[in-house]
Amino acid sequence: MRGLRGIGMLGGFVAVLGGGLALAQTKPPAQGAPQPVPQPGSKFAPSPAPSPATPPLPDKFANPPVIPPPVPPRAQAPGPTPGPGPAQPTDKFGTQPPATTAPAPPAAAPVPPNEPAALGQLRALLGPGVGLTYRSATVADTATGAVRLTDAELRHPDGQRIAAGEMLVDRPRPDGIAGLTASTVTVTGTEGKVTAIGRAELRDLTVARPAPGETLRPDQLSLGLLRLEALAVQGDRPVAIAEVMVQDYRPGGPGRASLAGIDVLVPEGGGVGDRVKVGRIALEGVDLPGTFAALAEKEAPPRPPGAYNAAVEGVTVTQGGTPVGSLGALRITGALDQSGPDTGRITLEGLRVEPFPMIALWLQRLGYQALTGDFSVETRMDQAAGRLELVGMLLGVRDAGALGLSLTLEGVAPDGATQDRFQAARLAGFALRYLDQSLLQRLAAAEARQSRRPERQVRDGWASQAAGAMGGGIGAVAPVLSAVQRLLRGQAQEVTITAQPPKPVPIAELSGAAAGGAEEVQRVLGITATAR
Repeated sequence: MRGLRGIGMLGGFVAVLGGGLALAQTKPPAQGAPQPVPQPGSKFAPSPAPSPATPPLPDKFANPPVIPPPVPPRAQAPGPTPGPGPAQPTDKFGTQPPATTAPAPPAAAPVPPNEPAALGQLRALLGPGVGLTYRSATVADTATGAVRLTDAELRHPDGQRIAAGEMLVDRPRPDGIAGLTASTVTVTGTEGKVTAIGRAELRDLTVARPAPGETLRPDQLSLGLLRLEALAVQGDRPVAIAEVMVQDYRPGGPGRASLAGIDVLVPEGGGVGDRVKVGRIALEGVDLPGTFAALAEKEAPPRPPGAYNAAVEGVTVTQGGTPVGSLGALRITGALDQSGPDTGRITLEGLRVEPFPMIALWLQRLGYQALTGDFSVETRMDQAAGRLELVGMLLGVRDAGALGLSLTLEGVAPDGATQDRFQAARLAGFALRYLDQSLLQRLAAAEARQSRRPERQVRDGWASQAAGAMGGGIGAVAPVLSAVQRLLRGQAQEVTITAQPPKPVPIAELSGAAAGGAEEVQRVLGITATAR
């Protein structure tokens, strides 16, 4: 979602603070500034009922937050100056104002006399290229030297601006800051796009100095907490987020990140839906700085230092206010063990697809009001042995059927690009199962109505097509064909196809076996089948 780019990887504050510090490496300090210091249950039981619907979130676009006008730069504390009326964030349902190019930064304002010492440290952190102006500055805590600013603005040389109605600066230093909170914040990008933030909080930020001429990398930042509340991002896809939180963002260590109350408006023609809401997205146990740095360089992210989990909850998609689909939750869990196999599990809970125009006729033909189901996959990877097991994959659709798969691969490389890791892989075996829970009966009935034939004749036609696909079911293929035909004729509800090769088969040789026909595939893979 392009609108999310307006938020930045760690928010506007971190970007400007870090960018200012990087800029300071190639220019001398400002005059007088301080010098820098260096499986439950059976897989094939009927699918469970869908998860309860997530309570609806308030509509952030019906009553968009007000974005105050930028604060004009000033060095001292003049009286209040009237400004233009407040601008509103882009409303998907209204006329969007054109983006304007941010004005060129003005000449640096002089440092006000008797400025609190903490602001001198903050200016050293920002670097000489980033301007700091404010209406008033008062010491809020004499013990720590924390300073409260009103109508503060940070201006980057490239035109980016951060304005805050109130800002509390706590113990800044040349390489970081102990804490910073701000309210009524606006972040204006170089192209004029505005992001409004109701409240921002930053704790325990440290920035490692990049070498002269180098760009600040995501893994050169470290922070204890970043919290952004009530975000509203302008753009062709307006975005509103109730809360963004990042904790323990430290290179090499497990961090946590979450977003709550996400609401995105999509332009007309952007897909099957024009609005997407997500209750919550969370990630825990991942090296966030290392991952962002790897993605920036288009490299593989580092392995998580231990157990990790991720979740996406309460997803709804609508088109013109009409539900298109929803998802109760997507959950990912895993653990990387240096002395044993790595394990992982992915589940989709309460997946529901409504009869939107592209599939409404098909659903009506089969007698479905909607499709609801669940999906899960569990894996185990022994890095030392190069053995990957798909312990179980199950897709279940209520009142339709359930499809399950398990397989084992050997010779999988522990590292490298995906295509390289599986280049020498060998198939040691697999099991494929399908349990019919009325899907085939619905398909047969629909085809019978359309062709004006009896359902039995339709099913016999399916069985004949299966025989043709398997070369007539000659020799060792006959038992496999028999099991499949029993399912197609409605004489069985479940079929299981297994492969137990005499020896593991290189993946690269499977296409050659398939070219030899069904009997050759059966011989190479040792395929058997049962139906019941």
